[in-house]
Amino acid sequence: MKTANAPPESSLPCDVCDAADSEELSLRERDGGYLRTVICRRCGLVYSDPRPEPDEVREFYEHSYRLQYKATYQPKPKHVYRAAKVALDRVRRLSHLLTPHMSVLDFGAGGGELVYALRAMGLKAAGFEPNEGYARFASDVLGLPVSHAFYQNARVEAGSHELVTMFHVLEHLEHPCEALRHVREWLRPQGLLFVEVPNIEAICQWPGSVFHRAHLYNFSPAALKMAGQRAGYAIVSSDISADGGNISVVLQKADSPIAGSGQIPGNYERVRSILRRHTAFRHLLSPFPYIRPLRKLAANLEERRAVKKDLSPNAILDRVTSLQAAWQSASTSKAGHCPPAL
Repeated sequence: MKTANAPPESSLPCDVCDAADSEELSLRERDGGYLRTVICRRCGLVYSDPRPEPDEVREFYEHSYRLQYKATYQPKPKHVYRAAKVALDRVRRLSHLLTPHMSVLDFGAGGGELVYALRAMGLKAAGFEPNEGYARFASDVLGLPVSHAFYQNARVEAGSHELVTMFHVLEHLEHPCEALRHVREWLRPQGLLFVEVPNIEAICQWPGSVFHRAHLYNFSPAALKMAGQRAGYAIVSSDISADGGNISVVLQKADSPIAGSGQIPGNYERVRSILRRHTAFRHLLSPFPYIRPLRKLAANLEERRAVKKDLSPNAILDRVTSLQAAWQSASTSKAGHCPPAL
């Protein structure tokens, strides 16, 4: 996606609090190209301004996104194995929310690995994915009920799901709060929404890699929770990953939208201060630039060993499932919860 040079002042209102009062943070994305990023002075939401045109955003995510970031139209065996491991971790984190035969919808299902895992547990899991290649892989290769759609035209019945998951989706959407309100209509009364996004307050990544054009929004924990509240949800719980890189929240459908201005006192100052202190010098003094490459190398070596044989995508997914058999068996004794299978 490309963005034109922007005027000095903000042209887009904040999606969380509707204010048109922002401060410029950066003019560069992680690959060195032009990207103007601002922070809202009322709530601390960080976002790209200006944004690409709607047609360009749709074209990018439907056809170009996976080619640009994965260099492939459909996932290769290494991508399937990698995504299966990620799905395993996600199922573990969702396990306390799952009940037998639960109806779950994965918003932005990618290649369908999470849907595969949830269905292996006996859940009524389905999903939709805007990227054509990955959606077709999930439906045609893995045989999953994953449709090729954007949320605006996804065929989902109102009140049909007990749980919707959104893993690393919300930051890509043009209007996050609108999307959250849309999801709310799909949930049954008291239904749950699990959202995970990158944490703009994280210091585990290189300072020059914070902003890139695929992420139209950058959430702090406070801004993410406020977005959920303004979209008509109550906050059940929130969490930050061990390295600080990701935020997750569990939201519950409220009876009616929650009133409020969206303003978060002190959050703008907090986020701006963290970003300003996150310098290359400070980062080099931390363990992150040394630990992350080693972990990535170890993961790549494991990945090569796991997919060196000519295995089908289903066989790769089933192989990861079988590695968890003992843990799964032990988990079945937990009353009211489904044991993770992948």
